[in-house]
Amino acid sequence: MRKPNLFVMCLLILNLSGCSVLMVANRESKRGDINVIQIGVQRSAVISALGEPDNYSAIEGGGYDDRYKLDPDAHHWAIKLLTGVFYLAGDVLTSLLTELIFTSLEIAAKDRLVIYHLTYGPDGKLSTIEKIKP
Repeated sequence: MRKPNLFVMCLLILNLSGCSVLMVANRESKRGDINVIQIGVQRSAVISALGEPDNYSAIEGGGYDDRYKLDPDAHHWAIKLLTGVFYLAGDVLTSLLTELIFTSLEIAAKDRLVIYHLTYGPDGKLSTIEKIKP
């Protein structure tokens, strides 16, 4: 019986450790400019910048209670695509040895989601901002 090649076994172990290409593809995409979230801003301006809230409810006395789950450091989809292509090219050119570096980078840069709890008054202006780190 033939002994398994040590190099091939190391490559298999590296491949099982994680896939940086899939990790970058699963990162949260940028939804818009979170700097729009400021006291006194109209709800329509926040929705036009960030899209519909993840959860919302109408407040009894008028106004809205919105919740957004966002990553303040999220990247545009094009940056994610280019990073994934770069990681894939590195994997191909180095026979997956770059996974040691790229997977570590992706673990360090993983999503840091923040829940933004926004309360709007009856006039539709943002009255309170609460940031919750899950």
